[in-house]
Amino acid sequence: MGLVLRRGRWGVAFTVLGAIIFVAYLVYTNPFRFLAEAGRFDPLMFGFAVLLNWVGLLFLAASWHTLLRVLHVRTSLWRSVQMTFVSMFVVWVLPVPSGVEIIRAYLVRGEEGSNLGKAVSSVIVNKVYYFISFGVLITLAAAVSLLGGDDIPVQPLMVWFVVLYALANTLVFGLVLTPRRLRGLYEGSPGWVRRNLLDRIYHPEMGLGGFPVFVEEIGKAMESLRGRPLENLLSLLMVGFHWSTGAVTAYLVALSLGQRVSFWVVVLIYAVIEFIQQLNVVIPSGLGVVDAGLTGAFTVVGVPLEAASAISLLTRLATYWFELGLCGAVSLHFGYREALEGFEGLR
Repeated sequence: MGLVLRRGRWGVAFTVLGAIIFVAYLVYTNPFRFLAEAGRFDPLMFGFAVLLNWVGLLFLAASWHTLLRVLHVRTSLWRSVQMTFVSMFVVWVLPVPSGVEIIRAYLVRGEEGSNLGKAVSSVIVNKVYYFISFGVLITLAAAVSLLGGDDIPVQPLMVWFVVLYALANTLVFGLVLTPRRLRGLYEGSPGWVRRNLLDRIYHPEMGLGGFPVFVEEIGKAMESLRGRPLENLLSLLMVGFHWSTGAVTAYLVALSLGQRVSFWVVVLIYAVIEFIQQLNVVIPSGLGVVDAGLTGAFTVVGVPLEAASAISLLTRLATYWFELGLCGAVSLHFGYREALEGFEGLR
């Protein structure tokens, strides 16, 4: 209990720190003066950018749902959307590494036709597809920008570092889904590690069979996924579309403010910001830090500071605050339905 309270206090402290950075950033860059000038802002284009970003969220949920259907998990698309939005809402409020995957696996493990092996396999494969899309798009953006003679707002070394980061994550998650390596990990671990850590994943005292059964379920799930390449390709493409909508949103926001920046340069900018976001485990959604980074990147490619700050503000409004509101509303509905179903079950 004391640990939870301490973590809660640290969470509040870092949120306050992020808010202070955000306010200081707004005072320094003053985007509101730029936005207040008549004719500067195209609300219809901005509205389209917000809508497109929401469609990207639905594609992310649908890509995971496609994998669940291959694994014969009998859940509806709407249920998959709900579980995805709930996990995103929680992680935005309380940043945890791979929190979206952990929460989705926890929520789907009890669905009809599911088990922990299927749940873990589905979310990790979905995450691998995210990193593959991330790496491919940033590499493509860097190549097109260089060939087109565009100014790149980040050091080439940073681009390679981000690509290697995506590749490393893909390899690490791939190792987790290798039953032979998981069995080797279990068999080579001391007895106290097996009892107090690994076996608790599938606790024998709860009749779940322990870690070896979990590994067996992972193996069966991966066999099912490998046998359906077209569904895997569809899932990968949907994840890629989801990732690209964030960059397209930033590009459309810039256009809505009359600022023309190369689309591929915007993809590079957005990829680096997404990289910062992936590393953030302290300040919720990198409040203040991500905003300032996005502004700085746009100024490097020649956008005036006030205009760059306005682009950053509206992009974050579309890709964070509006998403937070949407996912929060779905989470409240999800929680209400779960509570109602639990109440009906007790009657």
